[in-house]
Amino acid sequence: MDELIGLAIIISIALVAGGVCGLVALVQLNGLKQEIAVLKFKLSQYELNPNTVPSESPVNTQPDNAKSLNRADIPASDYKPASIKHTPLPKVAIKKPSSIELLFKQLRAGFEQNWMTWIGAIALALGGVFLAKYSLEAGLLSPAMRLSAGGLFGIGLIAAAYYLHYKRIVFEGFNNYIPAAFASGGFMTCFALMFLAYNSFTMLSAEWAFIGLAVIALCASAMAIKLGPLLAVIGIIGAYSVPIWVNTGSGQLFSLLIYVALVSVAAAVVAHKVQRVWLWYLLWVGHIGWYLVGLTLFNYDTVWLIGAYALLSILGLIAIARLGLGFNTLEVRPHSFKRLVNLFPDHGLLLAFMAPLMIAMLLSLFNLQWQIVALLSIALLLFLVLKNSRWDAWQGVSLVIALLLVISAKQTYAFDDALFIFKNEYGLGLLLALGLSGYGLYFGNKYPKRLAFHLLASLSVFALVGTLYAIIPNTALATAYPLWAVLLCLMSAVLIKFTQNNTTLWQRFSYWVGANANITLAITMLLSDSGLTIALAVQVLLLSLLIKKYNVAMPHWPIKALVAALLLRLTLSPWTPSYDELSIFGLHWSLVVYPLCIGLFFAAAKCFNTSKLKIWLEGAALHCLALFVTTETSYQLVGHYPQLFSLSFYEQVLLSCNLLALGCVYLYRAQSAGQLGKLYRTAGLILSALAGLLLIKTTLDDNPLLMRLYVGETPIFNWVILIWLVPSLLALWLASLVKSLNAKLSQITLGVSGLLALLAINTLIRQYWQGGFIYLDKATSDAELYSYSVIWLLLGALVVIAGHLKQQRLLQNVGLGILGAVIVKVFLIDMANLTGLLKALSFIGLGLSLVGLSWLFQKLRKRNYSN
Repeated sequence: MDELIGLAIIISIALVAGGVCGLVALVQLNGLKQEIAVLKFKLSQYELNPNTVPSESPVNTQPDNAKSLNRADIPASDYKPASIKHTPLPKVAIKKPSSIELLFKQLRAGFEQNWMTWIGAIALALGGVFLAKYSLEAGLLSPAMRLSAGGLFGIGLIAAAYYLHYKRIVFEGFNNYIPAAFASGGFMTCFALMFLAYNSFTMLSAEWAFIGLAVIALCASAMAIKLGPLLAVIGIIGAYSVPIWVNTGSGQLFSLLIYVALVSVAAAVVAHKVQRVWLWYLLWVGHIGWYLVGLTLFNYDTVWLIGAYALLSILGLIAIARLGLGFNTLEVRPHSFKRLVNLFPDHGLLLAFMAPLMIAMLLSLFNLQWQIVALLSIALLLFLVLKNSRWDAWQGVSLVIALLLVISAKQTYAFDDALFIFKNEYGLGLLLALGLSGYGLYFGNKYPKRLAFHLLASLSVFALVGTLYAIIPNTALATAYPLWAVLLCLMSAVLIKFTQNNTTLWQRFSYWVGANANITLAITMLLSDSGLTIALAVQVLLLSLLIKKYNVAMPHWPIKALVAALLLRLTLSPWTPSYDELSIFGLHWSLVVYPLCIGLFFAAAKCFNTSKLKIWLEGAALHCLALFVTTETSYQLVGHYPQLFSLSFYEQVLLSCNLLALGCVYLYRAQSAGQLGKLYRTAGLILSALAGLLLIKTTLDDNPLLMRLYVGETPIFNWVILIWLVPSLLALWLASLVKSLNAKLSQITLGVSGLLALLAINTLIRQYWQGGFIYLDKATSDAELYSYSVIWLLLGALVVIAGHLKQQRLLQNVGLGILGAVIVKVFLIDMANLTGLLKALSFIGLGLSLVGLSWLFQKLRKRNYSN
């Protein structure tokens, strides 16, 4: 069976080699075809201009017996030197290949040149393994002798590789590929034999097998410094994979991390010496992979171990790689936001170590070890920021860690002692706020053009005190508020003082924003939960005013992020239990918060007349308007916000009008929203479709004409207006808005509008005669029947007149259709029971009405023709 497996492997290698050879041949054939095409082009040019002979031609094509012609022997009339017009070739934009493409190109080129050498190395390794297995099955030698013979074979290959490399006689100029092939075969043979001795013969304990495999892998990595990068791949992969092949059973996290750290140090030395970027990728994958495995194995007693591993990894893989062992300052000059964000691989490696560590801290029981690790992480990041200004964005990471540290700290439950504001998470939050702000102020004054220091100084107190405010119970806020308010006001005063001594516009702007944020938060604490929402909305306006005042070219994403967070809060608030009975100044909170936010957003939008941010802020105001109309109407009607799956009849009617109105507003806004137009259009169509579903449900299931539903006693101003008349008018507007999107949909919507108008007018007439209940089972009087005819006769006439005045054929046809329907109704229903004088007078009145309308139509038609 093993012989078949070996044969299959050899056949597979042969197939791959053949495929590669075929690919190489195809590439070479394409190159030859291109050369032939170039030669044909040159030949055709020469045939068009036979008098032109390339000057660089080294061969004299003139026959020996031919007389050479001089220019003087040719008549002037016949001498016309051929002019060669050089047609400029079109400029082709050459795309710069990426690093990955260059990597694969180098690998392909190396394999095309040395594929036979490497296949030979693989064959040598397989030969050593199969030789060991054959000796095992045939029983030729004892297990120790068999393994020793295989080991000697592998060591012999390694020795031969080193000898060939050392002599550099036969293989000069071949980049050590042949010695590296011998060494690769030898190391793979030794690796396989060591694992065989542990797994099959049980001649080695797990500890010794672990050590042996590690030594072989590290030796391969060390030898790769002399023999090339591909041997380094074998060594690095082998070293990182040793804990997978051999499990010592100890389960000691310390031993695992120490081993991985030593392997990473050795791999880093090899990668630095060999100078291949992709070796660093292997190192990062192996190191971070075992770090993630270690996070799944730690317990509360080894928190310090996993934290130390993460921090030392940041120092080794990022800091030392950039700064050197002496941690020399790399640069202090300021950088743009784009350059700060686009830093590879530093940011990626930092997040790979810090993000899992912070997640583990949040999921675990908080203790002193986690607190120390988090504080050391903040200190390390702030120290590294001073060494390299490209790492300024890490100050934001430090602030995030501080926030997570406060959130995950041991929660205080006893608030009887007034000193709780200096203990546990509250004391820790104040300490971090003052420390980070002081750091930002000091180094911001030292490096005034580095914006990150100013942002950290202006936002640290606001962010951390705001976090404490969010987690503290309302019952304990009265105790903490005086201290927090004083701290916020003092910090605002300090920031305003710094704006007077600033040297850059960004520094002044950042400190003004921080001061306003602190004052806003201090005022918010005096209000209820909705006060924070108002404070955030005020902050949006203040930011906009400051940007307009100082003409700061600030990126839009911070304001957009703040507005998005605020809209999320406003959207979820109506369905948050704490807001059910909340009031502001004696009014329900939504009557104050939503209109105020609408006004603040529209005022902020006025600050960006020529900016796309104006559209964003106006959209936020429209969203607030949608929330206000949708939620407040339902709350005022039934005392709670709409629950989509348990709507009453009146909530359903109101919600259908609200959704349809908002859909029309969004579609109207989409016409001038630029890039956001698609978003507005999609939202408008979705809202309109939801409103249509509610209208269908009302018409079919909850129709006051079909069941006993109270619509109100007052004529005209009753629920009928909201059931069908308002949706009819909105559907008419909707038809005009969707006409540019889909003409057929517009026609359907127009028909729905007419149908709703028909229902609205008839039900309004019936409500006038029937009162609060208009279901059809109630008897209909003759006066009600006649009123339908009279009103529809007048409406039909008005529609026809409007069609003539506006010269719209559709309106004329609609009006004539109404009049025809009225005539049919009069003959079939109204006059069916009349006799005698009443019947005669009715026909006379109908006839006079029709004649008068005919005369009016003719006059209008003549007037249109004369114009």
